[in-house]
Amino acid sequence: MATNLLNLPTFWKGNHERELSDNRDYQPREILSQSILCATPSIYSILNSFGPFPPYSLVVGMCRDGLPFMIGLDNPKSGSILVVGENSIEKTQILKSISFSASILNNPNQVRLCVITNKVDRYADLMKYPNCQALLTPYERAAGEMVIEFAAIAEQRRSGRERGEALMLLIDDFQSFAPMLSDYSVYLNLKTLVAKGPNSGIWPIISIMSGDVHSAKGQLLRSFGTYIFEKVDNDPGLIPKSELMTPPELIHQPNYNVIIGGRLIPISNLSV
Repeated sequence: MATNLLNLPTFWKGNHERELSDNRDYQPREILSQSILCATPSIYSILNSFGPFPPYSLVVGMCRDGLPFMIGLDNPKSGSILVVGENSIEKTQILKSISFSASILNNPNQVRLCVITNKVDRYADLMKYPNCQALLTPYERAAGEMVIEFAAIAEQRRSGRERGEALMLLIDDFQSFAPMLSDYSVYLNLKTLVAKGPNSGIWPIISIMSGDVHSAKGQLLRSFGTYIFEKVDNDPGLIPKSELMTPPELIHQPNYNVIIGGRLIPISNLSV
């Protein structure tokens, strides 16, 4: 079973054993414990431990109860995704979890993606999946052209043509891509994609440093539907220690908060 926040009641407290006791897919406590006890669980171990996942799924991270936090690309309510934090490696881990899980769980006829990053080496293994159509640096002209191409596809879909597969445009490190926005066509099309893309099955997913959120491009950044913020304070009480058969120092604590649909949920990132 996976956690899809869009389907949770507003009063949800993360106690799945109480609220989902009649769900046959609920994972036994011993399996739940195993999934949250390693320092940084991998996306592969999470995908192997839970499921089956529905089509168009991707996994962002791990919830505080040990379940994967999932978003469905067939539901535009979550909107475009912005990952905010100071730790470059951890933000990259979240984008890698998103891109690798989407590629593993879906065939190219369901989900395709393009990644723009100045850390191309960190995404090299993604190219072995046919879902990944392009891996570009933010300094290439093709990166700006990709934004314009995705916006054109979104416009065609809004005009009533065939919808096609879900498309993901990941930009890892918005600051490195920002110079490309001096081309007003690129800026305008990216702004349109962030605000309206998910309604056409096109999903911008962008990471940015905390200090750059209130930049000159703030209007663009306020148009996201889902925000994933790096946590400043560590909350040692998120996982009841009485339910764990391991020393507390081995618990992988949540290090990001997801804000989506007016709700907040702590998640931990996953290694890839």
